[in-house]
Amino acid sequence: MPLGTPLSFVLDFAGAPTESRQVILGGPMMGQAIATLDTPVTKGVSGVLVFRKTDMAARDAGKTYPCIKCGECVESCPMGLNPSALGMLAGKRQYDTMGSDYHLGDCFECGCCSYVCPSNIPLVQQFRVAKQVLREKAA
Repeated sequence: MPLGTPLSFVLDFAGAPTESRQVILGGPMMGQAIATLDTPVTKGVSGVLVFRKTDMAARDAGKTYPCIKCGECVESCPMGLNPSALGMLAGKRQYDTMGSDYHLGDCFECGCCSYVCPSNIPLVQQFRVAKQVLREKAA
């Protein structure tokens, strides 16, 4: 598809479902959800995932629960980080501690922790916000 093509056109052309849907650019682990179908296709778009509302119901899309400290995120982290602790610090906006004591910079945002979290906590998104805040402070 040509660069600059709106996703709405691409999805209509591909015959994607038209009922309420969630669209993710990239992939299931590191992809980013988009806010509008007017988003254009860029050279960085490696794939488009489209989920119907019924597909997302099994995961209670958008609904998160408190961390149950199950350790699934810790076991799944390929870098050996503690996403649970990082997530709790992010909730308290203790970004400096995340960077200095919990090695936030080592996280390459693979999405494994968010994927396995039974509480549906958006850990990777929290880490991205924390990294951005730390970058802005450093500048």
